[in-house]
Amino acid sequence: MLFNSWGYLLFLLIFVPLHWLLPHRWRIGMLGGASVLFYSMWRWEFSLLVVFSACIDFVASRRIHASEDPRARKRWLLLSLGVNLGLLVAFKYTYFIWDNISVLGAQAGADWPALQDLGVRIILPLGISFYTFQTISYTIDVYRRVIEPVPRFVSFLTYVTFWPQLIAGPVLRAGEVLPQLEAERKLRWGDVNAGLALIVTGMFQKVVLADSIAPMVDEIFAMPAATLTALDTWVATFLFGFQIYFDFAGYSAMAIGSAMLVGLHFPDNFDWPYMAKSPREFWQGWHISLSSWIRDYLYLPLTGQAFRTKSTGGIGVATQRTGSHHLRALFLTWFIMGLWHGAAWTFALWGLYHATLIALYRVLTPLKKMPEALPFFSWVLLLFTSMAGWIPFRAQGLGDSLTMFGKLIDPSAYTLSGRQADMYTYFWTAVITLGMAVTWWFIRRPARKPLPNLVTHPVQGVALAVMVCAILICLRTAKQFIYFQF
Repeated sequence: MLFNSWGYLLFLLIFVPLHWLLPHRWRIGMLGGASVLFYSMWRWEFSLLVVFSACIDFVASRRIHASEDPRARKRWLLLSLGVNLGLLVAFKYTYFIWDNISVLGAQAGADWPALQDLGVRIILPLGISFYTFQTISYTIDVYRRVIEPVPRFVSFLTYVTFWPQLIAGPVLRAGEVLPQLEAERKLRWGDVNAGLALIVTGMFQKVVLADSIAPMVDEIFAMPAATLTALDTWVATFLFGFQIYFDFAGYSAMAIGSAMLVGLHFPDNFDWPYMAKSPREFWQGWHISLSSWIRDYLYLPLTGQAFRTKSTGGIGVATQRTGSHHLRALFLTWFIMGLWHGAAWTFALWGLYHATLIALYRVLTPLKKMPEALPFFSWVLLLFTSMAGWIPFRAQGLGDSLTMFGKLIDPSAYTLSGRQADMYTYFWTAVITLGMAVTWWFIRRPARKPLPNLVTHPVQGVALAVMVCAILICLRTAKQFIYFQF
């Protein structure tokens, strides 16, 4: 079931009031059952996979906590990691691994057919990358003695399958969610109002903005990359950058808002990333929960630095060291993060692109000093470089990605005479960029004095009403969120 559908609104109308009508001791079970039902509406058999994974982690974490033998604790940890990562690799990377082995085999003269030709059909379970990372973090936190294992399986299953963030995050820590789940929550109308506002805002971002940009993006990226001009390429990358931002930020807002309706509070997952002036700032504002996860469970352990325990701050809060060991860890981390997003070399290239960008800002003194010395120029530079990074994320293949990158650095490609994209795509690129910057300036500029509630409340009410009307006009068919494929 998609968040941007009438079915989801009906789902909320049924289960949110039911949650508050039930006694406290039954609420966790109801949330867990509703979450499994929500996932089962896609394919019920894959809900059994989620439950199986949760059972392994629940038992392993309790064994880890109960044992004082380091070897036994490590064996249970490796069992949990092996099962979770094994399932992830089997469902998400089998085709990728086989295809690459086939290419190597072809170089040696072997002719291996594709798995699809052999009758192998693998369906990628929705959200497997997200809930796998979430359950791994739970077991590792128990192993690190950051948290104690939850005594009831129903509580742990609800944490793993909680429907607002099961399919596409945020990737939250057990220490942030489980105490809230087990506490006796009271209905607060402030939470309900804020939650509904977030749901409306998120649906507006997805249905009205992201889905309206999508046809323009599809049209340009369907063109042969070699025929595009440099300006066409910039328009394509900017539009896709805005599409994926509105799509995923919209999902995150709806997830956080849905959780607030049942009294649960999640940290923000996006914080104006396109207004950043350095890669460090960008990753403190983009997909914050995932970049924080990568920071604490991959990058910091690789560098030997102390890990953190919150899904806030993003990877940008990690120490910016420039030694060879730290740079190797940086590139390995981003290579893995790229492949986490998708089983293709284009995603690996996306990860390495961002690793290179971060490394340059660490090593080159002019780039390090630029955000404070030249803030506006720094913002423009980072906006263009971060948007260019979306090329391998969206391009048809590695060849198209390299061709489009080549267009951006070719002075002769900067011409309007051979333009392939329609002028309205140029127009909307400029309008969205300017609108984002102006909105951020009004909301975030330090000198701005807060307006009295007598003014802000009516303005917010009118804005929400306009968004609801736009949603009703645009919500004809539910289109899948981009991050559901990961």
